[in-house]
Amino acid sequence: MALIINRNCPNEIIDSISKRFSSETIVKSITLKNVSGSTAAHPDMQIHFVSGDTAVCAPECFDYYLSALSGVNLISGSITPMDTYPKDIAYNAARLGKYVIANTRYTEPKILEYYNKRGFRILNTNQGYAKCSLAVMSSSAVITGDNGLFALFQKLDDIKCHKTDQSRIILEGYGNGFIGGASGLIGETAVFFGEPDTAIKKFLSGLNIEYFCASNGALTDYGSLIYGGG
Repeated sequence: MALIINRNCPNEIIDSISKRFSSETIVKSITLKNVSGSTAAHPDMQIHFVSGDTAVCAPECFDYYLSALSGVNLISGSITPMDTYPKDIAYNAARLGKYVIANTRYTEPKILEYYNKRGFRILNTNQGYAKCSLAVMSSSAVITGDNGLFALFQKLDDIKCHKTDQSRIILEGYGNGFIGGASGLIGETAVFFGEPDTAIKKFLSGLNIEYFCASNGALTDYGSLIYGGG
């Protein structure tokens, strides 16, 4: 399997993840041509795994990820991410068990088509940065700092959702980052770019979810840790 990580992520974080998950292949993201600032290298802005071995990516990323990801059925999307919202969110959808959370108006059509054909329940949200805003901790557990997404999950009795304060999450060039962008899920282990607060740790421990902190200090949004491949 492969771990796709922001190419600008500090080496100490990459090394920490590499040592903890030594059997996985680390693939660095590319830098999107038409997106400026730190988010241009965010994996969750350029590729989305619709299943463990199938992914949809931005057209400009296709050749790169086709070469870098072994055993992946890679599909080239039709939308090229651009610099301004919502033209940058086409691949920023989140999958949680049988649910898919996305702003369907702007999501890459091939992603929605894949899920619709397979009977997933697509939950539309006004929060276009769905993947950024959701830390998927298991097929039935999620953390968010977004009020709208939290309210959405409160209506689902098969999903455990923890509401967190993400005002202190660091994102270069912005006032704050997102909890989903500061984390990822590798198998059954939640990974954080930094140290989550006590409430998050208690939430995970209560659900017997293992977690790993790839660095000390404040949580930092590097555009999610994407896991998938053959």
